Amino acid sequence: MNSSDRILAQRYAQAYDGLAQSAAQATERAAELQAAAQALATADAFMQNPNVSIAQKQGLLKDALAQAPAARAFLETLVQCKRYALLPEIVRHVNALLDARLGITRADVYSAGELTDALKSRTEAALSSRYGGKVVAQYHTDPSLIGGVKILCKGELIDGSIKRQFEKMQEQLTK
Repeated sequence: MNSSDRILAQRYAQAYDGLAQSAAQATERAAELQAAAQALATADAFMQNPNVSIAQKQGLLKDALAQAPAARAFLETLVQCKRYALLPEIVRHVNALLDARLGITRADVYSAGELTDALKSRTEAALSSRYGGKVVAQYHTDPSLIGGVKILCKGELIDGSIKRQFEKMQEQLTK
């Protein structure tokens, strides 16, 4: 995706999110858009086919999203403006705007093995203390780390893995 498409996706996401009057309404609207995108995932080729008319695409939206009027209206606008392909990026930005509205920071935590619930709680508490606000972490396993954790949060990499410690020792020994 090029930079102009990313900017357009951000603007559409801001417009969609801006219609919410409260955090609860923003949460509801974001969930509705996410559900609509998932429901239409199987029809992606149809929706992005330039040989299919706008009326046919809007007909599909009307049928598929009868229970989601706000998302349907938004997606109809995307179809009319020939911007439907931006939907996944728009959903990502809407979710990021919702997180900002709710004071949530996202983190990716990598470990050699599955962390216990207690370690996950301690990790999230430490990250909340470091970054302020609530931190919601997504946990991944990466056996190549050998042990320890590697955390990516707010563009910062915290690498406390044994693999990295071995790499540092090797760098020092080869100097």
